[in-house]
Amino acid sequence: MIKKVISAGGIETRKPQDLGWMYGRSFQDIDGHLWEVFYMDESAVKRD
Repeated sequence: MIKKVISAGGIETRKPQDLGWMYGRSFQDIDGHLWEVFYMDESAVKRD
């Protein structure tokens, strides 16, 4: 997805975040809107 964003003129606004149970990316589209896309594996989250 990020490759498509960049090829369309968008920019990646920070490095990928990989917390093991959650992975996220951030980008800015050509209109200046900021987007945060992430995946969270709920089965890997520690519960009390």
